[in-house]
Amino acid sequence: MLTRAIVPADAAPNSDVLIQAGHQGRPGSCARFPKRPCDLGTHGERTLTPLVADEAARRLRAAGFSVIRVPADYTERYHVRAAIFIHFDGSVRPCSSGASIGYPHGSAGAARAWRRFYARYFPFGFEADNFTAALRDYYAYRSVDPNPNTLLLEMGELTCPAQRAWLVPRTRELGDLIAKFVMRRLGKPSG
Repeated sequence: MLTRAIVPADAAPNSDVLIQAGHQGRPGSCARFPKRPCDLGTHGERTLTPLVADEAARRLRAAGFSVIRVPADYTERYHVRAAIFIHFDGSVRPCSSGASIGYPHGSAGAARAWRRFYARYFPFGFEADNFTAALRDYYAYRSVDPNPNTLLLEMGELTCPAQRAWLVPRTRELGDLIAKFVMRRLGKPSG
């Protein structure tokens, strides 16, 4: 069954922010997208990304921003001022990565700003921006009109015990950090 976007009744395809919880709704939604790999994410990611995404959306809405909150797979295309795709990394060699940032052409400034912002909180290292094809060419970038605030945020490596111990109890805080960052980038709600 196709997972539908989690959109409040008052939201429209034109909103301030789109927040996606990476891998949410899978594997159930995969059959509807046979040309796309059915990536289930690293262990625990499908549980954690919705928690972070829901908190970021809640905090942004409380500040007056219009937010479209989507799962991993959806068919709609949106015009937004910022698009944030939330993920956690995993590695076959635990503790070999950290946080990372992916973005399409035009969002390098937002990526630099996120790195500076998140590095004040995240006590582990960062990988280079767009260091994998999956980060550079993320399928969901095509679901939003180009804007300078489109980012795929890998919040840290869940397969690293130290990072997992830091990340898991902070899902609400991570959502709040994302919301705070987006509010700084956008300034005021559009409405």
